[in-house]
Amino acid sequence: MHPYKNLPATSFWEKSISHAPWQQLDLVGKPKFLLSGQDRIATAGSCFAQNITRHMRQNGLEPYVAEPAHPIQIAFRADVESYAQYSARYGNIYTPRQCLELFLQAVGEMPIIEDFVTEGGRWYDLMRPNIEKKGFLSLQEATADRQYHIGCVKKMFETASVFIFTLGLTESWFNVRSGHTYPVCPGTVRGEYRKDEHQFRNFKHSEIAADLHRLVTGLQRINPHLKIILTVSPVQLVATYTTQNVLLASSYSKSVLRAACGEIEADYENVQYFPAYEIVSHPASFGQYLNSDLRSVSERGVAHVMQHFFSAFFAGALQTKPPLEAPAKTDKAFESANAVDAECEEMFNALK
Repeated sequence: MHPYKNLPATSFWEKSISHAPWQQLDLVGKPKFLLSGQDRIATAGSCFAQNITRHMRQNGLEPYVAEPAHPIQIAFRADVESYAQYSARYGNIYTPRQCLELFLQAVGEMPIIEDFVTEGGRWYDLMRPNIEKKGFLSLQEATADRQYHIGCVKKMFETASVFIFTLGLTESWFNVRSGHTYPVCPGTVRGEYRKDEHQFRNFKHSEIAADLHRLVTGLQRINPHLKIILTVSPVQLVATYTTQNVLLASSYSKSVLRAACGEIEADYENVQYFPAYEIVSHPASFGQYLNSDLRSVSERGVAHVMQHFFSAFFAGALQTKPPLEAPAKTDKAFESANAVDAECEEMFNALK
């Protein structure tokens, strides 16, 4: 007799992976906690995380929105889509450091970051460069909106039942003068890149883990009953600023993020990892959920990820829609019609 003898089938590759249909795999098992339709589920993260709120609504669940669009904006302005992407209007949050700094601003442990630029007579917030596509009318309006936004973020962190954070990147850019982290390099979406002010950083595992530890303990302090779900985006890097091939840079980034999530999950009872990355990107999936660029995730892949998520955390209480059938061949029209409708500032890194 040895300690492996009585382990469940899920502990063995041959029994649980080799001959099982990929759509039927139980990769989560019994999660630490379950969710219900009454939970206030807040979401944040990289562009792939936008799919969570979209599929929640498709399955009859209303995501927690702490920063809704004002009725006047809805009545007189068409550009209010950014309010529906996440629980607050922070846009995409790609790194744990970016999320940690947002939390520290919300609880008053870090001054509110005011990094604005003017283009064409309009003002833009470099911490959220894509949320107001036509810009703010004045610096005063931009500043007031940011202060209001941070207040909504504080409310979200204090009152949410569940916080789902999708980690996307280890590569980031920061301001050397103030130390704050950008969602994307200035000069790509908005603003102007300045070599003496904007510097590149590729976070190590120890830094990612430390940031997550600090974020989780901070959230526990202000919201002791908060449940946290960590995921890693299965979307590979569109570009890298390292000297490595982008494929190797992607492998480093996703591996570091995944390892850090595993460490945090093991250390905290209120933290659960969800394998969105593995469902799409593991070799056992045979690449069936990737589009022809081998980077982006097809709508069929997104649907499978979300079906697995609802099945794991809602214990089958929801009647989720099945994933789309794969096309008989690679079809650009199919990919276009079923592309993930998510705004992703990282795409600007590849524009000339």
